[in-house]
Amino acid sequence: MDVWVVDLDGEGGSDGLAARPTEEERRRAAALTDAVAARRFLRSRLVVRDLLGRRLGVPPASLRVAYTPSGKPYLPDHPEQHISWSRSGRLLLAGADDKPVGVDIERLRPVPAALDVLATVYPALPATAEPAAFLPAWTLLEAAVKATGRGLARGAAEVGLALGPGGAVTLRGISGHGPGGWYGRTEVLPARDGLPGAVTAVVSRIGNEGK
Repeated sequence: MDVWVVDLDGEGGSDGLAARPTEEERRRAAALTDAVAARRFLRSRLVVRDLLGRRLGVPPASLRVAYTPSGKPYLPDHPEQHISWSRSGRLLLAGADDKPVGVDIERLRPVPAALDVLATVYPALPATAEPAAFLPAWTLLEAAVKATGRGLARGAAEVGLALGPGGAVTLRGISGHGPGGWYGRTEVLPARDGLPGAVTAVVSRIGNEGK
C-alpha cells in the first residue's frame, strides 16, 4: 500500500504536474465561488493522478479515473488497483493498494456537540465515549465506508469501533463483506511549518478476499 499526505498550497502549484484537468473537473472548479477552494480542488485531482501514475508506471495524463454510482473512485484501465483520497482545507490524503482501501483526513479543530454529531451516524456510540474520540472515530468511519464503497448513510452500521480512554479509537471489524478481515489505523499529524494539525485514517482489506 502507498499512502501520501500532500500540502495543496505548497510551492510549485500545478506547473510541475504531468496530469491536466478534465473538462468535468474544470466545470466543477468553475462552479466553486471561492478561488482558493477551486484551486485546491483542481490541484488535488492532478496530484492524485500524478501519484498514481508513478505507482503504476504510466503517464499521469493518460490515467482515467471513474466513479461508481455511490461515488467511489476507481481506475477503469487498472481494475487491480484500489484508490481513495480525502481533502481537508489545504491537506490531501491519498491511498492506493491492490486490495480495497479507504482514507480520510480532518483538520484538528473544536467541534461543538461532537459526540452528538458522531451518534447521528454511529448510534452504537457508548455512553462512556469522550469528546476527544470524535475526530479519530469520524475519520475511521469515513475511511471504512470508503473502503467498502457503501458511504456513511448505508455503511456506518457495518463498522465496529472500539473506544478507549483518552479518545483512543480502533477498528474492530466491518461486517457484511465476506470472510476477509480489515486493517484500520488513525494517526494525529501535529501542526508544523505553517500546516494545520490533522487526524488521518486508513482502512484496507487483509488477505486476498474481496479483491
